[in-house]
Amino acid sequence: MSGAGGARRWHAAYALLPTGLAREVTFEVTDGRFTSVTPGSPVGDAALLPGVVLPGLANAHSHAFHRALRGRTHAGGGTFWTWREGMYAVAAQLDPDSYLALARATYAEMAVAGITCVGEFHYLHHGPGGVPYADPNAMGEALRQAAA
Repeated sequence: MSGAGGARRWHAAYALLPTGLAREVTFEVTDGRFTSVTPGSPVGDAALLPGVVLPGLANAHSHAFHRALRGRTHAGGGTFWTWREGMYAVAAQLDPDSYLALARATYAEMAVAGITCVGEFHYLHHGPGGVPYADPNAMGEALRQAAA
């Protein structure tokens, strides 16, 4: 599974590549980047990947903190306005630490579902009560840390 220079190798019976579905594909990754993708190759010392390997998906419009609303906005049928009130109530309670924990959980769920890239539609910039943080990007930094 490990090669020279910290390279790691994986092998899939099937993988969806830009050219279409390919068989017996070996992937080599060095320093977190794909360095080779070789269809028609033997397993060798590569770790086996189950199923069909697909490219990672992108979530181009995420609101990580909305995860806290899951299952809480439709009591009595709910409306846009009750959802909005709940969303603002959650936003008013978040600080960089709680936002980091919430975003980590959100991004972990995305990763398990095959999402490998996220565009966060981020608009929480102040502390509870609307007070600005000393670092105006404290909430954005929490999201960056969560994504890492």
